[in-house]
Amino acid sequence: MSIVLHLPWPPSVNGANNFGRKGFYPSKEKESFFREADSLFLTQKRALAGQRVEGPFTYHLVLNRARRGPLDDGDNRGKYPLDCAQKFGLIENDKLAEGGSWSWGDCEHGAMLSIHPVYHRVQPHQQESANERANNRA
Repeated sequence: MSIVLHLPWPPSVNGANNFGRKGFYPSKEKESFFREADSLFLTQKRALAGQRVEGPFTYHLVLNRARRGPLDDGDNRGKYPLDCAQKFGLIENDKLAEGGSWSWGDCEHGAMLSIHPVYHRVQPHQQESANERANNRA
């Protein structure tokens, strides 16, 4: 079971925070992204029907090709979409990502995030070894 979340155009991590006398504060672009993401999530909430990926996951982020500027660097636009997925309860924690990718492509809004659970399976020979160890202890 994979989850697909449509999001607005995510800000670049490079420009998402400003520095002032009181330290770092979010840029207007970052604030706008999260505000728009909240609104867009409400339009998808029913269709997502409480789906959630428990534990480790991988992800792919599609960035809307039509929004690509000549200097846009896509690889630093993944943080805030993952933060949204965590905020909306679609994943437990973004630190559980075991891998991810991004690409320029066609999508309805600014970005589309797909989240895929990772299942750790015990290989048959590993299972036999575990059984042998258990039998040797007995």
